[in-house]
Amino acid sequence: IVIDKLLALQLGAVACQTLTLVDDPARVSYLQELGWQVESTPVETLDLQLPQELAETWGEYAAMQTAQGMPFADYAGQPVRRYTYRVTNYPGMEKGVQANLYLCGDVLIGGDIVATGKGGFQHGLEYPGV
Repeated sequence: IVIDKLLALQLGAVACQTLTLVDDPARVSYLQELGWQVESTPVETLDLQLPQELAETWGEYAAMQTAQGMPFADYAGQPVRRYTYRVTNYPGMEKGVQANLYLCGDVLIGGDIVATGKGGFQHGLEYPGV
């Protein structure tokens, strides 16, 4: 499934597959298959409740997830957990980059790569230059 999803990302297509990631090794393996090297345990795990209406606070994020084939918007109103991993191989940046994976239960519903601070950014999970 991951290879099909990666191919879909490379082709700009939207993949509509359910991906289950039950533990840290599975989540780390998923990120590695996308080209990311991350530390083996999350730097943060956060439980949150998505609002029923995502547009006001999560609208742009939900659109980014839809564009990369993730069902984030389908989980409005649901409790989710965000796992944040430190990325160690972002091109041109030695530190300060993290990978976020959002799961509802064990189902992956969204994810992003983020750098905070000066020159910060946020984008989907696709590895740059792939």
